[in-house]
Amino acid sequence: MSVGFEILQDLKLNRFVAIDIETTGLDYSTQAIIEFAAIRYENGEATDELNFLINPERPIPEYITRITGIEDADVAHAPRLEDVLDEILHFLGDDPLVGHNIYFDSSFLEYHFRRLKGIGDEEKIRHFIILNSEQYDTLLLTKTFLPFLSGYSLEKVAEYFEIHSSEFHRALPDAQVAGEIFLHLVELALGMEFRDARKILEILEPTDEPIKTFFFHLSNVLASGKYSFPSGFNKETFIYNVNFYNIIGENDTPESGTLNPQSINEDEIAAFFDEGGALQQSFGAFELREAQIEMARAVARAFNQQQFLVVEAGTGTGKSMAYLLPAIKWAIKNYGPLGRVVISTNTKNLQEQLFFKDIPIIHSILKEKFKAVLLKGKGNYLCLDKWYTLLNDMRYRLSPHERVKILPLYFWVKNTQTGDIAENNGFSVERNLSLWSKLIAENNYCPGKHCKYYRDCYLMRARNNARNAHLVLVNHSLLFSDLAADQAVLAEYKNVIFDEAHNIEKVATDYLGIELSRWNFRDALQKIYQKDRMETGISVQLKKRAQMSELPDSIKKLIISHAEKLMEQSVTSWKLVQNFFDEMLSFLKGRISTQRNQDYSARFRYRQEDGLFAHMENYFNELQKQLQALLSEINEILELFKDVPDDALRYQRQILQELQAQFTQITDLLNNLSFLLHAEWENWVYWFELVKRNDTSDIRLYAAPLNISDLLYNKLYKNLNTAVFTSATLTVGREFDYFLERVGLNYVESDRLQTLLLPSPFRYEEQVLLAIPAFFPDPRSPEFREYTRDFLRDLNRAQKRGTLVLFTSYALLNEIYNALKTDFEVEKTPLLAQGISGSRHLLITRFREIAHSVLLGTDSFWEGVDVPGEALEILLITKLPFDVPSDPVIQAKMELIRKKGGNPFMDFTVPEAVIRFRQGFGRLIRSNSDYGAVIILDNRVIKKMYGRIFLESLPVRSRIFYRPEELWQTLENWFK
Repeated sequence: MSVGFEILQDLKLNRFVAIDIETTGLDYSTQAIIEFAAIRYENGEATDELNFLINPERPIPEYITRITGIEDADVAHAPRLEDVLDEILHFLGDDPLVGHNIYFDSSFLEYHFRRLKGIGDEEKIRHFIILNSEQYDTLLLTKTFLPFLSGYSLEKVAEYFEIHSSEFHRALPDAQVAGEIFLHLVELALGMEFRDARKILEILEPTDEPIKTFFFHLSNVLASGKYSFPSGFNKETFIYNVNFYNIIGENDTPESGTLNPQSINEDEIAAFFDEGGALQQSFGAFELREAQIEMARAVARAFNQQQFLVVEAGTGTGKSMAYLLPAIKWAIKNYGPLGRVVISTNTKNLQEQLFFKDIPIIHSILKEKFKAVLLKGKGNYLCLDKWYTLLNDMRYRLSPHERVKILPLYFWVKNTQTGDIAENNGFSVERNLSLWSKLIAENNYCPGKHCKYYRDCYLMRARNNARNAHLVLVNHSLLFSDLAADQAVLAEYKNVIFDEAHNIEKVATDYLGIELSRWNFRDALQKIYQKDRMETGISVQLKKRAQMSELPDSIKKLIISHAEKLMEQSVTSWKLVQNFFDEMLSFLKGRISTQRNQDYSARFRYRQEDGLFAHMENYFNELQKQLQALLSEINEILELFKDVPDDALRYQRQILQELQAQFTQITDLLNNLSFLLHAEWENWVYWFELVKRNDTSDIRLYAAPLNISDLLYNKLYKNLNTAVFTSATLTVGREFDYFLERVGLNYVESDRLQTLLLPSPFRYEEQVLLAIPAFFPDPRSPEFREYTRDFLRDLNRAQKRGTLVLFTSYALLNEIYNALKTDFEVEKTPLLAQGISGSRHLLITRFREIAHSVLLGTDSFWEGVDVPGEALEILLITKLPFDVPSDPVIQAKMELIRKKGGNPFMDFTVPEAVIRFRQGFGRLIRSNSDYGAVIILDNRVIKKMYGRIFLESLPVRSRIFYRPEELWQTLENWFK
């Protein structure tokens, strides 16, 4: 290490101990330690170590053994924790402790040390009694210093610093890696500016975060002037592996003002994908795909003839490239209002594939220059005005807890070129929604060109880049929310391509609808006033700034009085909001059956005649009166400041902008609440959702338009020249009629609407065994659950292969998981379950990486799961994915079909299920080399007339088995 002895001494780091533990689980109050390690560092060198396997006096879970390699036999004769407690404490002494996510290790140790010593206060470790020396967390420091890293596991950080380890997930090597990482972070920290160290110290000042001590000593060292350090925070070394996140290429195409667009050459586009074409010349690994060429021609023709094209093309067709090339060629040749192409996807995975893989390939091959921009909703971009205001005025804007949370934003803001929080992997928006909402660009807050940061504004820069780009890449959510806002973001566009188009109706319904809960009100009210350990909010800032101003006493007192009234109004409003929602919850709970699963969200439809507004009218009037009083108070403050000089208060402009923003937000919330309570519109469906988590009930109100086809045609299609809709699953029975009608394409002139059904490039008959066990009972019968449980148990014993089991309900998934987990542990088969074993992303990652694991999934696992190769060889579909008929939106849509004289089951329920069924089937074969079996346990596919629609929608013939032994033998032969 280049950090010398004297510097470490000044940093009070000449001695520290790096620690790590392995445990039987994550909860220190219910789990045990199985390994402990500590390494003492003196003057930057490891000088001593302590390492024990520890007998947890309980079995080690199978998944812990897989991760650590530690088995029950390894710890059977190891000492218990109490046997080595004194030795551990003696070794640790009073030296600072260092670790990667140190608070996990130290809290675990603290809890069990207290338990063994008979010290109380075991339940929640808030303050350390036994391990009371300094604790330095390398995870927090890494997220602060290196927000652009792709991940923050010990392995990822070690890889960045080029630290090699004999193994990971064992205590001793992990402690050593943590110690080495810490020394690298110290060296990096010494390269920062003194003012940055002081600012971070100021951020942490009111907190009890231990890392504050590190920055205190660092500030003293940097201020001393004794040493000269090379900068570790310049852009060249600081940004690690970052693409220019939201722009590809540049635009030097002269804008075309012509109203007569120029055609692109279909033959030239087809040749690009053909043998000997530009794609093959640039990439050695090339596979000729006739379907890709056919699709590229069709897309080019759609642009040339201003058509609407609907294309079903399966995985492996190369459809992304097939529409990207003609879109780019068209945009270059017709650059301007008629040329720009908007591409909309549903999933982040596809968006990233397009932007970071497919578009760069075409960009590297084409001689013509073009510009592609990835555009997101405003909630993704940091507002510089809010950031610098918050950073310079933290006292009344951030709680101590929030101050620690903003550390990963500090150096990121200094170096980002996009302000898109997605590139900052050190800050989790999902876990910090309330904090992030204080920092994002908001329409109600934004002063536009009057903002002093306008020239550097990330949101404006992104939107301006999108407006002069050839391609603009968005997701369905942004496109439909922009549609609802009359194209305020995307401005005018004439060409759009929808990939994953089978999701259009659902996303459009969601984004053209309304959702409301008490938490919407809480967020708005807490921005006005919140009291945690300290007071924060706009009203507090207003009061304090008025007190510190040089305004005349009379005006000062008036402003302070209004600010205090606003605080009172905010507190009273929140009490009434809670009272309102509690009463509504009680009323609605009394109207529904108690025979429902209490562990998950449940939806219930309501109509005007159900009397929700009649019951809640007095409560609503009381709440409305109170919120109107709060709005009047805000309005009086805004009026008062019309007679106050512009800069009479520090941060006056920002305070007034925030007040105006919350005025608009609360007004909108009141209007939405009134709309939802009255439930008057016949062409809308209204429902409430009861959410039960951790023994706390919550209620949310929803409304959605029933028929989005008219809306899409009138608000979108009528304004387009060309539109392409593509997905692997758009047809039912090889016909597009259902999709066309659901999304309003049946209104488009027939001569402008073209459809194309492309054959799959996969050899399904050779790659897939489609098996239907006819010996299964009807899926609606009580025995079905037992059959499913026994079948999965037998399948696991017969075939140790990566298996994905798709369910249609959490109830059955949970029942099967609980019934099988012990058997699977005995068989040493990893059993993963949605909602039990971790997040969706973590589940898919573990499923890919752990051989022969079995994953139980429902809901979102029917699509978007991409696990090629041996990790997924068997796909089980438990039941046909029919929508729940009691779901309010489904119920209302079926009623509408019935009113029009249709058959809701055959016209809606079956087609919807077929598309989802095909999505589920598509999880198995993701490449030409994939191989496996799909087993459908729902015998309705062979016993009901509509079953053939499901089977005929698949690209492989089914095989029916009447005896279990037939199926087991066929599976064995198939996998041989």
